[in-house]
Amino acid sequence: MAVATAGLGPWTAPILLLWVGFGAVGLTRAGERVAVRVAFGFRPSSPAQAAALAPLWAAALRLSGTPASEVSLYVQRSGQPNAYAAGGRSVAVTSRALEDHRAGRLAAEQMVAVLVHELGHHATRATQPMLIAIWLAAPWRMTARLLTGLAGVLSGRSTQRAVRTVVMCGITVAVVRAVQQGHWMVGGVLGALALFAVICPLADAAVCRRAEFVADRFVADHGLGPELATALRTLSDGSSTTLGWSRLASHPPSERRISAILTAAPGGPSRP
Repeated sequence: MAVATAGLGPWTAPILLLWVGFGAVGLTRAGERVAVRVAFGFRPSSPAQAAALAPLWAAALRLSGTPASEVSLYVQRSGQPNAYAAGGRSVAVTSRALEDHRAGRLAAEQMVAVLVHELGHHATRATQPMLIAIWLAAPWRMTARLLTGLAGVLSGRSTQRAVRTVVMCGITVAVVRAVQQGHWMVGGVLGALALFAVICPLADAAVCRRAEFVADRFVADHGLGPELATALRTLSDGSSTTLGWSRLASHPPSERRISAILTAAPGGPSRP
């Protein structure tokens, strides 16, 4: 944003403050309600969905010790069975997960365990800064998508590996030319951006994966470890797909999670 507004003179500071201010609005209850709808497609449940979710949600709130007034439950329309925690007070299940429950593929206690897992994210404050981080990172994400899309068009290849290779080669050439021409500041900024492009996703993955294990432990500590392990097996359907966001961004393999859950569960294997 600083680079994008650098040529606006006295307008630069107000625009940056306004941008940060809008991000801070996402921390309020009203702001979060709007943000989760826009960013994630969370929607209030229909009467039929509310009727099916009511006993499950009530049980999850009771078992986790969460007051009903502190967290809102939504439904996200999706063909993937999943559940999410976002912001500081939002939880959602996908329409497919609800359909699986209605069809008997996900038992009531398993759905409750999944909901307690998402409430565990809120109890451990793992998702509170998510919305403001997404907003503040939006210019970077848009720029990265634009550059990778342009690189894909120029390279004539659609694979992510090829696009990344083209982008990194382009940045390397730009840094070298900037240094050769004596533009050390430009070269330093480009080099830093390239470094952040590698480090930030890795750091984000490490933090998010740790948060998943913490939320799983929260479920196990509340006596629903085996139920969550069974739910993970059902949701992964024997594949490496895991509950939540993409594996790179947030989730360790289901097998590792299930092993940790069963180890932490009361009566589970003792730790070495």
